[in-house]
Amino acid sequence: MQTRPTSRPAPARRLAAPSWRDPRLLVGLALVLASVLLGARAVGAADRTTEVFAVATTLGVGRAVGVEQLQVVRVHVDAVTAAAYVPADRPPAAGAVVLRALSPGELLPRSALGSTADLTSRPVTLQLPDEPPQGVSTGAQVDVWVTTPAPPGATAPVPPPRLLVEAAEVADVRALTSGLAARRGSDVQVLVPLGALPDVLQALADDLVVDLVPVPGSGAAGGS
Repeated sequence: MQTRPTSRPAPARRLAAPSWRDPRLLVGLALVLASVLLGARAVGAADRTTEVFAVATTLGVGRAVGVEQLQVVRVHVDAVTAAAYVPADRPPAAGAVVLRALSPGELLPRSALGSTADLTSRPVTLQLPDEPPQGVSTGAQVDVWVTTPAPPGATAPVPPPRLLVEAAEVADVRALTSGLAARRGSDVQVLVPLGALPDVLQALADDLVVDLVPVPGSGAAGGS
């Protein structure tokens, strides 16, 4: 009887350490390094801040602005956005004025500053017999209406009210509550466009009755 030769088991494979020349190892290391660099860049960008000026108090149109009305704040913005605001290391130039109303805490935009030659309106003080209507506050907008008062004993109808200025900005509001005041009521200073200035001044000279109608949503709620 012939016997068959017994087959020997195949030798077990040994795990070999990866070679530094293994492409898979090089690709893995590259991915790890890239993720570390991107993470470090993201953390650095999140911690990067820019110092710019912010408004410390309400500034109306035409108001001269200097560092005494401003405060320095740190903000997280990119370079393009930061360029739109006045940096803390470059205060406004001497003689700079505000071209639009600015509220406390608002970042100071470069576009809101200019010279007096850039102003297209002039402040005019309107005298009201009572307190200003609700919503009439500094920085709000109002429509300026005038009415011809009816003379005593007149029977003819008076002309209807006329709109002189639409959406004029309020620059200042002063209530005359002191007993030392020559009259009672309030003074509201509004910014009148140059084109409407003659009509407004003529209405004041004619002693027409002035009414201010607030533009909804343009000022602080309930401000006066």
